[in-house]
Amino acid sequence: MAFDLRTNNLSGIAIIDQPGGVAATQENFISTYDYATQYQPELVPQLHYANGLGRITEFLKFASKEDSYASDQVEHMELRRLHNILKNVAVVGATFTSPTAHNLRAGDVIKISDGVIEAQAEVASITSATVFVVTNDLGAGAFGFAGNVDVMADFSSRFQKGSDPFATGKNWNPTPKYNYTHIIKETYDISESNMAHKNWVMTPFGPRWFNAEMERTGTLFDNKAELTTILHNRVAAGSASAVAGKALGMKGVVQQIEEDGNVINDYITTVDNLSAIAFRAKQQGNCREFTVWADHKQMAYFRVLCAGVNASFVNGAHYGIFSNSKDMALKLDFSSILVDGVTFHFTPWRLLDDPTMLGSTKFLLTAPAFIILPTGMTDVYENGNAASKPYLSLRYRRDGNVDRKRQVKIFGLGGTPQKADKMTANFLSEMTNQLIGANCYFVGRRGAAYYTA
Repeated sequence: MAFDLRTNNLSGIAIIDQPGGVAATQENFISTYDYATQYQPELVPQLHYANGLGRITEFLKFASKEDSYASDQVEHMELRRLHNILKNVAVVGATFTSPTAHNLRAGDVIKISDGVIEAQAEVASITSATVFVVTNDLGAGAFGFAGNVDVMADFSSRFQKGSDPFATGKNWNPTPKYNYTHIIKETYDISESNMAHKNWVMTPFGPRWFNAEMERTGTLFDNKAELTTILHNRVAAGSASAVAGKALGMKGVVQQIEEDGNVINDYITTVDNLSAIAFRAKQQGNCREFTVWADHKQMAYFRVLCAGVNASFVNGAHYGIFSNSKDMALKLDFSSILVDGVTFHFTPWRLLDDPTMLGSTKFLLTAPAFIILPTGMTDVYENGNAASKPYLSLRYRRDGNVDRKRQVKIFGLGGTPQKADKMTANFLSEMTNQLIGANCYFVGRRGAAYYTA
């Protein structure tokens, strides 16, 4: 019989999902603490979270640095590439027509290729922002190109002795990048009578109390902040939400990568796949070390990929050394690999596998399989000044005495008095993220053809 890990147990209940047909209400809610207190008091010291604590706040803890901001948006400036390549340029005789602005000057020397012939020419005159005329450096007649060409615009120049320089210089205008403030809220309330279930513990700072349900709400709130920072799409202009006047919110990490970075369909399964990513990294920037946050399936592909390099056949390549303890037959997982001068560190990401989040059946077909982040610091212009900053920062609204990183306001018992016979805890965070150099990031989706553009 084939391996068959069943979704349901013998009672017919889906082991990883909530039961169908039942609405979660305050009336049918019971916490693990209440259950132990009311029905099996001997279990109070042994409370067990059957599916774990549910906390997923690991990505931003390790992948970003914390910072503050005061206005409704954060802004930095990014300088794009130094050199200008013109692609798909039409050629008629000595006249070149570029689909984009060429930024050339008379006297610039350019290199030209149609994929077969490589030529060189000097710009003789500028007709318009997209059209220029050249003088052939290598021949007296037509270039003989078979079709449209690519032009290396910033190649060289040649001047006679005592001649005047260029009439105009070149400018590199920084591109502004923005992200926007985002307010997240959550609420927990309980009748004041049931607050007798709170526990007191002694700490070096004096007695403190806790409540299991309130703790769970706080964890849920933190998880939402993490999910928002990673996956939230800023509300699109003209959408029903925007027209209705709803808050627009931040751009999540994935949205920014998909807008300005690198996107990948399907999983990384071969060394050639990693080599292609390494080559793109070299084309895009100076970072040569990346962290790959991946789901279970991608981590398994990494294991097979790396172990396969140390194949057990004649003349097979050798990959590193397995580090084993005396009680371990073989350590199969790898954590890092150097491919073509670029280092990749692999780490599993539970968010992508959790069946109540991106590990759900339908999301398994569309959600990210991995995100690849550059490590280290990079240079950026912010507020008119050059600064060295991490590629990803998590920023909270702070100004003077105002600190909105994670506010918890309690009303009723133990807090500000209120009319209602209950205790209410309101959670609030105002935050955003600052992603620098999106062109150095990668996101891969599980769908084999998710990205079609």
